[in-house]
Formats: sequence, structure tokens, C-alpha cells
Amino acid sequence: MAGTCVVFDIGGVLELTPETGWVQRWEERLELSPGTVHERMRDVWRAGSVGSIGEREVHEQLTARLGLDAHDLEAFMADLWTEYLGTPNEELIAHARGLRGRCRLGILSNSFVGARERETSRYRFDELVERIVYSHEIGVEKPGVEEHRNENRR
Repeated sequence: MAGTCVVFDIGGVLELTPETGWVQRWEERLELSPGTVHERMRDVWRAGSVGSIGEREVHEQLTARLGLDAHDLEAFMADLWTEYLGTPNEELIAHARGLRGRCRLGILSNSFVGARERETSRYRFDELVERIVYSHEIGVEKPGVEEHRNENRR
């Protein structure tokens, strides 16, 4: 079968996701050294990105590793999802809508447990494209992710 297909990414492409500084604010609030949150949570973040841990387990690990109570956990996760979801790239989304019927459309995205539900609720990407493939649902990330993470940690 021959045909044209356009595949989009989500973070930084269909969603504009600049860093908000939320992690640094939490480190200050919890009186932790800079970098401590990612250091303590690195394996959990990785597991969540390939679906080998669920949201409940992420919450349990945040509570245990950062000493968050229920109120702080809810606020922490709200800050995480605010940055993660960003804002819609309206221009690109409109362009994608204009492509419907002229080619096949899809999304291939590195992700985190809970992303599909939140992005569907907020952005309706499921109505924009034929298929969405999330790393946390298939158990593998696109290449180059580790290099990107390391650059962001410097």
C-alpha cells in the first residue's frame, strides 16, 4: 500500500512545553539540593516512560522518596502535568486538521503513564489523527531520549 503519511510528535511540537521551573521550586520547598528530585526519581521517571510502572506506583514512590503528604502529592503532580501538557501549538494543529483526507496522520511520542488520558481530555489528539503510539504503552522510547535527558540535566 503506497501513500503519504505525516507523523507528528507531541511534546515541543503539538504541545509547546517550555520549562516552568516547577522542579526547582519543589526542591526549594522541600529544602532539597538542586537536582535531588530527578536524582531520587530517575528510575521511576524512566519506568513511567515505558509503562513498567503505573500512576499509583509513581505516586507511592513520590511519597516515599520525597516525603510528600497527600496534599503535597496532589500539588506536585498538578505542577508536573502543567509543564508536561504545556499549551497547544494552535498553528500546527490547524495545519494538521487541514491535512486530513489528503494523507494519513499519526502521532509517535515519548510519553509518561497518564499522558493519553490527559492529552485526550485537553487536546483531543485522538480526533486529529488516525493513530497515536505512546512510548509508555508499547514499552520503548524513540531513539535519542537519553541524550536529551542528559542535556537537560547539565
